[in-house]
Parts: sequence; structure tokens; C-alpha cells
Amino acid sequence: MSLSRWNKYRTDRVPPLRTDLLAVFLSFGVLMFSLAALGPVLDEIRQEFNISFAGIGVLVAGQGMARGGFMLIFGPLADRISSRRLLPVGLASVGVGALIAAAAPNVWVLVGGIVAGGAGFGFVAPSGQVHVALRTPQQNRRRNLGRLISGGMLGAFIAPVAAGAAANTFGWRAAFLLVGLVAITAAVLVASTRTLSSDAPTSSSPSRLHRPSLGMGRGVMEIAVLAILMWGWANATRGIVLPLYGSVALSLTPGDVGLLLTLTLGGRAVLTFLSGPIANRIGLAGSLLTATLGGAIGTLLLFAPATLGIYVVLGAAFALSGLGSPIVLMLLTERAPAQHLGRAVGQTQFLVDLVGLAMPPLIGLLLDTYDFGVVGALLAGIYLAAATWGLRILRRVALDPDSTPAR
Repeated sequence: MSLSRWNKYRTDRVPPLRTDLLAVFLSFGVLMFSLAALGPVLDEIRQEFNISFAGIGVLVAGQGMARGGFMLIFGPLADRISSRRLLPVGLASVGVGALIAAAAPNVWVLVGGIVAGGAGFGFVAPSGQVHVALRTPQQNRRRNLGRLISGGMLGAFIAPVAAGAAANTFGWRAAFLLVGLVAITAAVLVASTRTLSSDAPTSSSPSRLHRPSLGMGRGVMEIAVLAILMWGWANATRGIVLPLYGSVALSLTPGDVGLLLTLTLGGRAVLTFLSGPIANRIGLAGSLLTATLGGAIGTLLLFAPATLGIYVVLGAAFALSGLGSPIVLMLLTERAPAQHLGRAVGQTQFLVDLVGLAMPPLIGLLLDTYDFGVVGALLAGIYLAAATWGLRILRRVALDPDSTPAR
């Protein structure tokens, strides 16, 4: 092949590198890095501050509620202010919150640091999703949304082993210190990305912060219910069940728990990266059923005696759920009004975390009272409900990628 023909082939087949998308993916990776870094040190925090499993559940729930609350408040900004302004501010907030948590003398300051870091989600998550939805071609939108979520999964893939290793060597506070340094470094890198547009995403209204509102249309509300079921299962499994199963049921060290979480999240990141093309090939219904039924079967195995093999199967079921993770964002992007997409994302995440506020304490209470088998039955029921509700949504309005209105 001649050089001229090779250059033409490369131009036709390989899209140019978009550093703006890389900056958004990096931002999501840091968000998930900050979330996943908590898992390997949960038991160490419990022992140092002498709190119960239910108390650990409240701590994890507080992390989620801070994220959802700030996304509800700051989500509308993503419709009016550019991602080049919002992403660095959000990443810096995550970093500052982690540094506060690292220096916490008591559990209340620790919770305060975690809540402060939640402000970063309010700036970053809606802005990044709006950027990808409105600034990528229609035919690539599902693929890029899947890759956006996989950027977050990559951060979640790295965090457990990095945080676990830091905790093994220097103590659990080192995990939060690591998060702070990573987030602040990422904020500097994203702020220096010139290809991130400084223009407002839409020009339908002036840039201002609206009072938080839950005035949602029927379509968005239906998608929010699906998000509560699917993301609630995933958040509970990743945030509390997998870490505690490893550290309590199997008596593993933080480093070992971090390594197993890293392998699990790595598999999920790969499947999430491929979820867009897979959804285009087998349909959203096929992706939904694969993720939900696999997750339900995996969690029911928690009734079996605790072994490393059960942990691996549970981790595989969680990884398989990566195929379904971007479905909510795909549906929101295709159904929510373009000028209010950031608000819809914030509303959806707020409802997910509001309902999910009860999940970690409930799981902690079940572990204090019963065992992991009862927790597995609860999670399996949630995922079967997600399959039923999701199919109901998809049957009501068939989603054809070629007929989706261009934005």
C-alpha cells in the first residue's frame, strides 16, 4: 500500500483524536476513582471510629446523597455554562473534600469531607454528559456515551488496588490523600485543554442557577425509575457488598480486597466501553436483559457458603452489569429536551441517590441481623424489577438509532 493510499485509509477509518472527549473521560475517571477508593478501607474506618456495619452503611449512603444532591442543584448549570469552566471546578472540589477526609480527627469531619467532595459530582457529571451528547455526531452518540461511562469505570478499576496498597503501607488516610492529589492534578490538566469549548452548550436562556426542581416529564420520570433500580443495584454491590464480603466473610486484607475489586471493575470497564456498539447490534432490550439477569443470578449465589469462588462469580455478575450501565444515559439523551439535558441528568441522579440513601444502611442492618444470603435475595429482586420495568419502557416506544432526532 502506497503512502498516499495509507494516509487516505487512516483518515477514512480512524477518527481524529479529540482531546476534549479525553478530558471529559478523564474527569469521569477521577469521579469514580474517588468513589471506589473508599471500598478497601471501610473496615479500617469502622474499627478506628468504632462504628457498626449499619453506621458504615450510613457513611456510604452519605457519599451517594451528597453526589445526588449537588447534581440536582448544579445540574442546570451544564445547560448554560461550558464544560471548560465546570469540569476543573468540580475536580478541584473532589480533591479538597478528599484532603479534608484524610485529615479527619473524628467520623463527623470524615463525613464532612466526603460531602464536600460530592459537590464535584454536581459540576462534573452533568456537564460531561451534556458535552458528549450535544457535541458528538448522532451516529456516534451511543458509542461515546458508553465510552464516557467506561472512563469512569477505568478510574474505578485503578482505585481499589491503588487505595488498598496505600492503606496497607501508610494507613487508611493515605487512600484519601491519594484521591486528593489525583483530583487536583486532573483539574489542572483539564483546565489546560484548549479544545474544550468555552461557549455555552445552548443559547435558549441566560446563564443562571435555577432553584432545584423536580418538575419532570413522564418520559424522564420513567427513565429515572429504571436508573434507581439499575444504578441502585450496582452502587450497593460495588460500594458495600463486594468490599465487606471480601474483608468480613473472607477475612482479606485491604490490599487483597482492592486487588479483587480492581479485577472486577476492570472487567466491567471493558464491557461498558463496548456497550454502545453492542446496544446498536443487539438492541437496548438485549443489553438490558443480559445485564439484569446475569446480575440477579450472581447475587443469589450469596446464599452459598462464603468462598473465593463465590466472590469471583459475584464480581463477574457485577462486571456483566456494565453492559446496562449506559442505557439510562442513552435513553435520557434520546428523550430529554436538548436544552434541559443537564437538568434531567441531575434530577435522575438525585432520585437515584435519594432512594439509594436507604440501601447501604439497610444492607448493613441485614448483615448485622442475618447474613449475606438475605442481602443477595434483596439485590436479585431489585435487578429482576429493573428488567421488567426497562422492557416496559422499551416496548412503549421503540428506539431506532436512525430515527433519533439530531441535536
